[in-house]
Amino acid sequence: MSIPAGDTLPTIVAIVQDLTQDWGLESTEPPGASTLLAAELQFTSVDIIQLCVALEECYDRRFGFQDLLMRDGSYVGDLSIGQLSAFVDIQLNKEETTS
Repeated sequence: MSIPAGDTLPTIVAIVQDLTQDWGLESTEPPGASTLLAAELQFTSVDIIQLCVALEECYDRRFGFQDLLMRDGSYVGDLSIGQLSAFVDIQLNKEETTS
């Protein structure tokens, strides 16, 4: 059974909201697919790692986030929640097809 694309987005948004609830961010709109983790939500590299760990715990599997976070040996500058969701969707479907 494959997981429809985008199914992880609400879960990731909920985890992001949980992580940022005490940060005093000034945004009036809730985070969504186009929200940038660093530029808009002020995520640091440690916060992104915490988010990745929270996602792996939520789905009870490892995702290999280094493939998303590294490009040509350097860390990517920023990620949108939608990019993160698409990556998790792919990883979940990949594991489903190899099981």
